[in-house]
Amino acid sequence: MIKKSIIVKKNQKKYGYTKKEWDKLSPIRKLERKLDRINHIMELIRTIVPVMLLLLNTIIILKLFNYI
Repeated sequence: MIKKSIIVKKNQKKYGYTKKEWDKLSPIRKLERKLDRINHIMELIRTIVPVMLLLLNTIIILKLFNYI
């Protein structure tokens, strides 16, 4: 019983699939699994980019009206 669970862990690939299972997945499904792994990074980027753009727009408007 213990050996079987160890063997399964050794055969598993990066995204929780064995090599055979991973090869059978469609390209769309593979991309979906990869994106699920980096979801938290995408969320952080979606939060930081608008804040940076707001700051940049504020600086541009202030320079445009000679406040800086």
